[in-house]
Formats: sequence, structure tokens, C-alpha cells
Amino acid sequence: MALGREHAHMNSNLLTVFVAITSVAVVLQMLILLGLYLAVRRTTAQAENIALDFQRRTIPLVENVRDILADATPKLQEITSNLAEASDTLKRQAETLGDTAVEMAIRARNKVAQADDMITRTLERVERTTGAMQDSVLSPVRRVNGILQAISVGIGALLNHKRDKRRERQRSANDEGMFV
Repeated sequence: MALGREHAHMNSNLLTVFVAITSVAVVLQMLILLGLYLAVRRTTAQAENIALDFQRRTIPLVENVRDILADATPKLQEITSNLAEASDTLKRQAETLGDTAVEMAIRARNKVAQADDMITRTLERVERTTGAMQDSVLSPVRRVNGILQAISVGIGALLNHKRDKRRERQRSANDEGMFV
């Protein structure tokens, strides 16, 4: 039972500490909110002063802009009219230029086709001439080349045969000297 009283007394002390901490936190929150309120009130007053100053300075500017626009409106209408006329003139010239460009493109296409035909005919002639050259010049050259290779192989075989005989004679002479 003594343990139960001590436990109850401890709970009572903890509750008192918790209530005290909570009270301090509430007071702190109140002070923070009061500080925020004062800062917002001060900022609002500054913003109102800035807005009044801005309004005081911009009213003459707005009136000047109105006067300038009133003065410039007839001039802008004249400029717009001149631009419309210039645009119509440019459209007509562009159409004429477009027609000329189409005509030039057709002529260029025809010239390219003519050049292509001429190049094609030339290449065909070159191919025929090359074929004729191969038949008339290269075939005999190949035959002569084959004959020269055959002669070269024959001479090489003859020389190798003579060299082999000479070596055999030297070996046999060396062999006779060893049997003395």
C-alpha cells in the first residue's frame, strides 16, 4: 500500500510538471502569435504607404500615356494604311516572282534532263569502248603474260635442275674424300 501511495504521489508530481510545461508552451505560443500580429500590422501599414506612393506617382504617368495615345492614334492609322498598301504590292510582286521561279524551275528541269541523257549516252559509249579495248588489247596481253610465265617457270626449273646436279657432284666428290 505504501508503494501505491508513493506511485500516486509520483503521478501527481508528473501531472503538475506536465501542466506547468503545457502552460509555459501556451504562453510562448501566445507571445509568438502576438509578435506575428505586430509584424503583420507593421508590414500592412508599410504596404499601404507604398501603394499610396505608387498611386501618387503613376497617376501623372497614366495621364501622359493617354495624351500620347490620343496624339499617336491618327498617325498609327496612317501607318497601318500604308502597311496594308505595301503588303498588297508585295503580294502581287511575290506572285509574279513565284510564276517566274516556276518557269525557271521547269527550264532547269528540262536542261538537267538533257544533260542526264547526254551523260547516259556518253557513259554507254565509254562502256562499249572499254569492252572493245578489253577484247582487242587485254586478251592478247593476257596470253603473252601466260606465255612469259610459262617460260619463266621453265627456265627456273632448268636452272634448279642444273644447280641440283652440281650439288650432287660436289657431294659425291666430298663423299669420295671421306672414304680414303
